[in-house]
Amino acid sequence: MLVLASLGSWLPFAIIAIVIIVFSILFTTRYQQKRNRNYLLTCICSTSLIIALLTASLLPTDVILVSFMKNSNGTFKEWTQNQTTRDHIQKYVEIGYYALYGLIIAMAFLINPFLFFYYEEKEEEDQTAAKRICGAIKWTIGLLIFLIILLILGIFVPQLATLPTDNSTSEWDNVKYLINHFDSSRLQDSISFAIFTLSIIGFFLLTIYTGYGSIAFPLTLIRGKRSARLQQETIEEQRAAIQSQIQIIKKRYPRNVTMPPRDKRKLEELEQKNIALSRNEESIKIVRRSFFFKCRFIYRPLQIIFGVLLLLLAILIFVSLLLSNINKSIHFVNFKQIFAQGNKTLPNPIDIVLTWTGQFYPMSYIVLSLLLTYIIVTSIFGLQQLGIWYLWVRMYRFSRGRTKPQAILMLCSLMMFIVVAINIFVYLLIPQYSIYGDQHYAITANNGTVIIKQCTQYVTTDQCQMTVMGRIILRFFYKVWFFGAVYFCLSWLYLVVFLISGLIKLFRNRESNIQEFTIERLLQDDNDEEDPLIQ
Repeated sequence: MLVLASLGSWLPFAIIAIVIIVFSILFTTRYQQKRNRNYLLTCICSTSLIIALLTASLLPTDVILVSFMKNSNGTFKEWTQNQTTRDHIQKYVEIGYYALYGLIIAMAFLINPFLFFYYEEKEEEDQTAAKRICGAIKWTIGLLIFLIILLILGIFVPQLATLPTDNSTSEWDNVKYLINHFDSSRLQDSISFAIFTLSIIGFFLLTIYTGYGSIAFPLTLIRGKRSARLQQETIEEQRAAIQSQIQIIKKRYPRNVTMPPRDKRKLEELEQKNIALSRNEESIKIVRRSFFFKCRFIYRPLQIIFGVLLLLLAILIFVSLLLSNINKSIHFVNFKQIFAQGNKTLPNPIDIVLTWTGQFYPMSYIVLSLLLTYIIVTSIFGLQQLGIWYLWVRMYRFSRGRTKPQAILMLCSLMMFIVVAINIFVYLLIPQYSIYGDQHYAITANNGTVIIKQCTQYVTTDQCQMTVMGRIILRFFYKVWFFGAVYFCLSWLYLVVFLISGLIKLFRNRESNIQEFTIERLLQDDNDEEDPLIQ
């Protein structure tokens, strides 16, 4: 029975892992520059995405394992009666989390930065390979020192926490029952400190990119793109006007007449605009001739239906997180306890849906996996749409088939940060289900009646088995409460970004059918292989 339960839990994870590997490789090759494709870069970026996505995909397996341990009547199954057996089953999940977290630290602080700075040095003229490697190592050492400082802090800072005593009658009693025990090795604390420090960065990125993408993606599907015919007519009109201005300037200064610098600059600018519009015109013509465009009347209704369903999911996520945060605010005691508060008063729609689907294996696994997939896909959409900015300057943009090596490395690194923060986000979104799954427990009333209740964060009983991720999060957030307080505040920022992004997307013009060229983009990409791409 133990083997069958393990197989039922890990088989979906194995299938998801294969999908992740294929997706990561296709994604990386899709976004890289076609002319300057580098197989080492493909390997490193694909590996980064695989590690990050596998970490997120462990959560459904973690939840379904603890759900498998109990019957619907609240009793443990025969093969999980022993606490030692339950801990042994979860030990493999815990090893998986820490192994993947360790790989994320190595990729984020060592391998990815080294390649990034190597390609930055490569853009400098007259740089030999040895000089580029030395320059990359120099910058990577700085990040390595920062990592060492984080690991050292992780050894000592969590040990400073004051644990509640056994005779404590405060609200901390609930937390004690949640965590079962506070013991963890210094190595675990050290890795957790480094990971949760990274996840603060990732959670901030998640509030911006995922907050934007989660509402912008379904609205984009519903609204569709601008009319290709009208767009082509507009481009032709703009080209005709610019060509007319070019002819006027040229007629004003025949070959034997010297052109003033001011008019020469204006002529050059007009010619560059004409070239950019010419590229846009050619791109839109290719789009209109494509088979995919001609089938738009077939797939467009399906696109709208799919967009509406995703919009409902986005609103459900927003409402669930809002209710969860309001519940924490209503029962707020102090920031040291806020991370452990669940759905004490207000309902949580996603929690309810996942708990109900837990009765039908593997529906809950599929629903939770789809939720994680939606968060990841909308994060990628947000990164692609917004790009990476430093203050008001756009550092990198992401275009399929035309993304620079530094940009694709940055994209994969940011996705690693975001995915690390997703487990925290899911905990804040569905605190009950992410900790206990669909477990129930039995209590005997005064009249001898057996009552079946759901396992929640406020249950003071040993009849509920926590997930590994729930134990890691609660144990660490109790010891270093500052992290939990930061995540709670950032979750409110996510809600604000979601609302603002939705309003902007509703009143903004619909997207173009092509990746439009501007003068700046034309000058930036003039050495790249060019082929029109449908967005």
